[in-house]
Amino acid sequence: MTSSSVVWSVMAPFAMMALGSAPQVDAQDPLPPTAIEEALIERACSMLPSASFADSDAHTRCRNAQLQQLRSDFGRDLRRLSNGERTALDSACGRLSTTHGREAYLDCLNAQLVALRTRRTRATRAQASTATPAAEASAASAAAPSAPAPSPGSSLTALIAGGALLLIGAIAAATLVVARRRRGRRSCRECGAALPNSGDLCATCRHAAAEALRRVATERLAEERAADEEQRRQRALEEEQRRQAALQQEEEARREEEQRRQRAEDARRKQEEDALGRSRTSAAAPRAQEEFDPYAVLGVPRDTSPESIRAAYEQARLKYNEDTVAHLGIDVQEHFRAKAEAVDRAYQMLAG
Repeated sequence: MTSSSVVWSVMAPFAMMALGSAPQVDAQDPLPPTAIEEALIERACSMLPSASFADSDAHTRCRNAQLQQLRSDFGRDLRRLSNGERTALDSACGRLSTTHGREAYLDCLNAQLVALRTRRTRATRAQASTATPAAEASAASAAAPSAPAPSPGSSLTALIAGGALLLIGAIAAATLVVARRRRGRRSCRECGAALPNSGDLCATCRHAAAEALRRVATERLAEERAADEEQRRQRALEEEQRRQAALQQEEEARREEEQRRQRAEDARRKQEEDALGRSRTSAAAPRAQEEFDPYAVLGVPRDTSPESIRAAYEQARLKYNEDTVAHLGIDVQEHFRAKAEAVDRAYQMLAG
């Protein structure tokens, strides 16, 4: 309770007796809660222990109390919040809606509104404590006797009024001391709770902040591990692709080398066969020259007539015609060529 509230609570009976009327109480706003008010009210009432709802009307009373407090402090749909206060609320709680869900966002918004209400109450107390000495001086000057000679009845009234003023002054002084002591205390910047030690967060809010930081750090570490694992998998895939490409190139080079070796082997074998054929032909030529018998080559007896020799020659030429063996191997062609030359030589020798 501030000093101004104490003063006016004590002076209220005197004011009512002087004016003859009772103080007016603001009526509850009949309009239904808006969307943001409904969310804040339900979240605040759902945080109460389950035992508090044993009474069927407890939930309704909680909702009405929360709605009345919200509208008395911040107006309907929080319209009394300034642009700076709205920006501060969005900056403090906006990111929680996407990172931690709707409940965390509403908890943060309720905590920020409590802190804002506490700051406004402190400002009101400071203004009231500043204005109290002036109000006391005005009340003292107004209570000074202006009548030249009070009557016995007025003396009793003045005595009662003086006692009331002394009581008011004592209560105001005590309230000022309490208010100054409370101003010296630190409060949590999130929930507004008094802080016994240094710092700007209470144990609960500090634990919640540490838990939020831990969750963020855990999520960030998990994301980094997933990114590292993806990079390792990508590198392993690229390494496997490079290894397969190297194996394929090596296999192609081996096949090309095998083909070159096979071609070289075929060429070498052919050269050896050609050389062997030539060597056989050259080795048989001297023996043919030494033992050459024209009658045996043409296949006629020695007393054969020239006409029979001519006919045998023509028959042998047809037999050893090279065109008939052009599709065969070199050895066969060489054999037929040698036979044809022998037939020509034998005919020339016998025909003179």
